[in-house]
Amino acid sequence: MKLSDLKGEAAIDALADIIEPATEIMTDVHFVKAIKDDNKMKAVQLALRNHKKAIIAIMAATEGKKPSEYEVNLLTLPKKLLEIFNDPELVSLFQSQGQTVTSSGSATENIEASEN
Repeated sequence: MKLSDLKGEAAIDALADIIEPATEIMTDVHFVKAIKDDNKMKAVQLALRNHKKAIIAIMAATEGKKPSEYEVNLLTLPKKLLEIFNDPELVSLFQSQGQTVTSSGSATENIEASEN
């Protein structure tokens, strides 16, 4: 199920469940760069390699399950990941967060530079 298909309290619960794992992935500078470069395959690869537990938490949330109860296998994983990464609302969330991450990094550098 796509995150954008969830409605009402199920949507609220799913959002609460994915905030932390999504933030973990979205603050990975390599992931953000891949998204900005419109390289979805690289972004997926980076998320899989570096954020396994976060990916499972997000996938479980889309099914209304707890990560500890969620089973993933090699045959279902690609389909589920494509479904998540092709969800326009989720992709939009990742892209807008990626812009925020880059912006806040620059602002910190400017503050430090002006203090010296």
